[in-house]
Amino acid sequence: MRRQTRGYMQGFETPASAATLWRSLTDPDMLHAWLATEATVEPRVGGRYATVSRLFGRRKAHIERFDAGSRLQLLYDPNADWPPLPDGALVEDFIIDERKGQRILRVMGAGVPPDEEHAKMLVRLRTGWALAFAQLQLRLKDGTIAEVAP
Repeated sequence: MRRQTRGYMQGFETPASAATLWRSLTDPDMLHAWLATEATVEPRVGGRYATVSRLFGRRKAHIERFDAGSRLQLLYDPNADWPPLPDGALVEDFIIDERKGQRILRVMGAGVPPDEEHAKMLVRLRTGWALAFAQLQLRLKDGTIAEVAP
């Protein structure tokens, strides 16, 4: 029987275009501007998505879903820097949505076991994405990540 898991969600609204948000998630140069010191992205289903950042350390994933401009789903490989996940894997889903003339970028994560060993991992992921998205918003506002024509 599979145990219950915990998850997290972070998001923000922005006037930036969906194309700009998508590029910030999938272009290694743009990932360097707000998230990662190293980034590799193979932009397709089955492709690799790997980053190194001060917030999350080294992370490697397979791209499970790639809906250009709207949804990117990552299935993470086991990581020696994080506690092992005994019953599954960590999944993060990035969704770009529009409401009332604003774009909304969300990350939803799932697969964190509910035990005490993984509580710090969950806090690190929740806090990390809050800080990362604050940095992304700053880079969108200051023009470091320039608007892409739709």
